[in-house]
Amino acid sequence: MQVLTFAQALLGRLTSRVLLVTLLFTAIFSLAAVPPLDPDLWWHLANGRLMLALGGWPHADVFSFSAVGHPWIVHEWLADLGMFFAYRAGGLPLLVAIFALVVVVGAICLYALLRGSGLHPTAAVVLTLVGVLAGSTAWGARPQLLNLVFTGLLVCGLQRYREGRLRAWYLPPFLWLWANLHSGFVVGLIISLLFLGGEAFDFFRTSEGMDRRRLKELGLAILGGLGLSLVNPYGIDTILFPLGTLTSPLIQANIQEWASPDFHSVAGLLFEAILFILLLGLATGRVRLRSSDWLLAAALLYLALSSQRHVPLFVIASAPLVGRCAQALLDLASSLLPALPRRPAAAAALRATPVSFTPANRLALGALNFALLVVVGVGMLVYRALPNLQPSAEAAALSAAEPVQAVDSLLALHRPLRLFNYYDFGGYALWRLYPEGGRVFIDGRVEVYGPEVFSQYLAVNYLSSAWPDVLSRYRPDAIMMPTNHPLVTLLSSDPNWRVLERDRLATVFTRVGSTP
Repeated sequence: MQVLTFAQALLGRLTSRVLLVTLLFTAIFSLAAVPPLDPDLWWHLANGRLMLALGGWPHADVFSFSAVGHPWIVHEWLADLGMFFAYRAGGLPLLVAIFALVVVVGAICLYALLRGSGLHPTAAVVLTLVGVLAGSTAWGARPQLLNLVFTGLLVCGLQRYREGRLRAWYLPPFLWLWANLHSGFVVGLIISLLFLGGEAFDFFRTSEGMDRRRLKELGLAILGGLGLSLVNPYGIDTILFPLGTLTSPLIQANIQEWASPDFHSVAGLLFEAILFILLLGLATGRVRLRSSDWLLAAALLYLALSSQRHVPLFVIASAPLVGRCAQALLDLASSLLPALPRRPAAAAALRATPVSFTPANRLALGALNFALLVVVGVGMLVYRALPNLQPSAEAAALSAAEPVQAVDSLLALHRPLRLFNYYDFGGYALWRLYPEGGRVFIDGRVEVYGPEVFSQYLAVNYLSSAWPDVLSRYRPDAIMMPTNHPLVTLLSSDPNWRVLERDRLATVFTRVGSTP
């Protein structure tokens, strides 16, 4: 009887709005459970394995032969360690599921911010999906995705603090944890300071919003968070690291994720749609601006336009303002639509028979919604998510994206090699080769290699006039490049190199006389 009563109560609460929101987050999880195709995944796992083996934190590069002794700031050390433990516990499927859930948590924060701005529930669902897909270029099993969640939690927390529903002392440990997971916590510091500055400006201008005492508490909490963020294995270098990356023209020009958004892609068009909602909503004159909201939107928009990897952070940080702009547009559209004429008899009938939901009606509606939830929700998971969570599917995706056979051939030589490799192959190669199999020339840790090594790699990759000099200088024992790369054609006719392995994805050459 108690189970039946509980089921009836549960069905009674399963309204159409609950169904829509649940299906939204189920769809987002299904879409975000993408195969692990990010080449950086492997050096993150290698970082975690290395730290576990060392029992500490490395401070100089060990994975390459081109950057020996270069300073190495493992700013995402805690995330890398956690990823390695997850990989060891459940392999790639568990990692995919965890980071799909990370996207869902970020989407929950986005939906909460949009609803908190007063946006209609259905419009909030639609705009949440648009915002999440606009930032989909950052999806994957990688620590940077944690910045999405922490930005969402931070903005939600600041909104609640402004409303008097949260204490400021939560902020320092929050920023400390973020600082040890990823250097993107600097964005959190920027958001916190801009929020404080905007609220203080509004207080001194209009005496609205937070009072002087609560502004002081928030300022002290931010200072405490800044101080605690220095409690990490690399100290202040964790703060300085992202500044160097953001200001590097070489990185901005040659690495896709650091490039500006592509407004011809689906994600770019959705990002553009959010910008139009923001601009058109402000143009209605119906949006009440808070200084902190437009400061956050403007600052994160600058970062988003500079690099597409920051688009998800802009979507989150601007959500309170975008939500109000979207609602202003809905209100304007409602006021402009002419009232539909009704026949007097029909209007009288409607007034005479008002719609009401009896307990039986609610139970029936709940049962219908539950059936839809099961059919549609399970259908999305089975069609999209579960195939990407199967070990066989992960292995197939891995073989299609990474040089599995090529690295197998290098390991079969049973000796350490100096490998000149294609940039995207570096992470997987060092994961498999280190320490007995050899060292790579480059991988996704561009900040470790610096502009000199990266420029030398680009000279070979683009076959500039200096490429033979680079190979002569470093004298690699093996070269691994995509099979369709022009360098493969050149080396195939070079008597100093012989083909060790060739498949659809990659070709490996070894120097003649360098192998037993």
